[in-house]
Amino acid sequence: MTSVTHINTGIRKILEHPSVYNSFQDAIGGNKQRKEHFLTYFKNTKNKNILDIGCGTAVLLEYIEDTADYHGCDMEESYIDYCIKKYGDRGSFYTERVGEVVREEWLSYFDIINAHGLLHHLNDNDSKDLLDISYKYLKPGGILVTVDSVFHQNQSSFAKWLISKDRGQNVRTPEAYLALAKQHFPQVDGFIDDKAYRIPYSLYTMIMKK
Repeated sequence: MTSVTHINTGIRKILEHPSVYNSFQDAIGGNKQRKEHFLTYFKNTKNKNILDIGCGTAVLLEYIEDTADYHGCDMEESYIDYCIKKYGDRGSFYTERVGEVVREEWLSYFDIINAHGLLHHLNDNDSKDLLDISYKYLKPGGILVTVDSVFHQNQSSFAKWLISKDRGQNVRTPEAYLALAKQHFPQVDGFIDDKAYRIPYSLYTMIMKK
C-alpha cells in the first residue's frame, strides 16, 4: 500500500497515544462495541491462526483463546510498543502496513483476519491492496471481517457530521464498501449498525469468505 488518508493533527493527534485512545473508546462505547463484535466473530479460536490488521492496542487478544496464533500489525509504533509491553509473547507484533512486505509464510495461513476500523482510512487503491493480500493470506474457507464508519441514506445529520470528523477521510456508503470487497471475495455479507456507540454514529460490518 502506498498512502493512507488519515488525519492525526490538532486535537486528533492525542488519539495516537495508546492510553488516551483506550479512554476515548471507553467513553464513546467503542470498546463495548469491540467486545460484542469479537465475541460474535471470534468465537471458537482454539488453535486458530489470526491476523489483526491495524491492531491498535490489540484489544482482540482479550477475547481469543490462548492457543490461537495471533499476529498484530499497526503503522503506529507507539501502539506496537504498548502491545509488546502488555501482552509479551501472547502474540507477534509488527510495525508495518500489511502488504508492504509479502510474507511467504503467511500465504493461505490464517483462519480469520480482522481489519477493524481500517478501510475508511484508505483510498480505493490501498483498500484493494489490503483486500487482495488478505485474500492471499487466508486459508480456503477463511474469513476477513471489517468494521468501518459509514454514510447512509437514513442517517441523522448529526451522525453524518460526527463521522465527517473521523480521523479516516475515506468513509464510504455501504454500496461502495461492497463494491470494493466483491472485487476480491466471492462471498460478502454486510450490515449497518446505527446503535453501536453511545453517540450518534453508524458502522458498517462486512464478512468476506474465501
